[in-house]
Amino acid sequence: MVKLATLGSMGWIPTRNRHTCCYCLEYGNKLIILDAGTGIARFDEPWAQKILQHYHKAYVILSHYHLDHAAGLIYLPHFFKDKEVHIAGPGQSIYGQRVTDILSRLIAPPYFGRPLLDFPMNLTLHELVIGANIIDNIRIDTILQEHNDPSIGIKIDNTVCYITDTACNQQTVDFVRGCKLLLHETWFDIQDYNTIIREGKSSPDAMKPLKSHSPVNRVAEIARDASVETLMLIHLNPVYDEKRLSAMEKAAKEIFPNSQLAVDGQYFILAAKEREEKKVRSRK
Repeated sequence: MVKLATLGSMGWIPTRNRHTCCYCLEYGNKLIILDAGTGIARFDEPWAQKILQHYHKAYVILSHYHLDHAAGLIYLPHFFKDKEVHIAGPGQSIYGQRVTDILSRLIAPPYFGRPLLDFPMNLTLHELVIGANIIDNIRIDTILQEHNDPSIGIKIDNTVCYITDTACNQQTVDFVRGCKLLLHETWFDIQDYNTIIREGKSSPDAMKPLKSHSPVNRVAEIARDASVETLMLIHLNPVYDEKRLSAMEKAAKEIFPNSQLAVDGQYFILAAKEREEKKVRSRK
């Protein structure tokens, strides 16, 4: 059984009900954490504490190092003290710097009081390359994505695909084709997308946001064209209120009916013959 819990569904800025990017994947006997935004703080909530009780080893997979995806790394000593933790992310082959060097600069004085390599845990850092990666028998495929600083798309055994901080393109369709659950960033609703397209006709610079982030209509088209089973809209825009986010979910469903909005505290179960979605916290 594969179970995904949403710890942080928002991009950029955490809001009252939504932390930034973090998803907890219970994958057989392995605990995989996709991105490490402020959502890691939810492991302090009773429902998420129950998840941690079953695991003594965790795998944190980073799409890139922008702080809404990495700020929660400094919470690891609180939740994973004396446990085995693996952190994997893009490194030398993408940025020209090793993962160890990138994270050792990010998590060190004067930015944080305790250097990463001094965290009280059995910590191992891994370099992800573009293509196939194997860590402890976990198959992790990646693609290079266009963003302000390059990000990577992540695929776990062709079951769960995690695509964030990137534009929509055919490469993504090919990469996620046939997966059971596609988590795809959805930064712009159709209203904002149409505004960008309209302004782009007179000013090419106005189109730049679409080179780094994705509109809901294009995301739903990717899910449809790739024949995925379920689309979850993630990395949501903190400027939008819940009413506007719900309208964005409705717009996605018009193109790809099996779409849903990520909600912090919700989990999604993928089993061999059935899928079930359960709420462990009420939507506020």
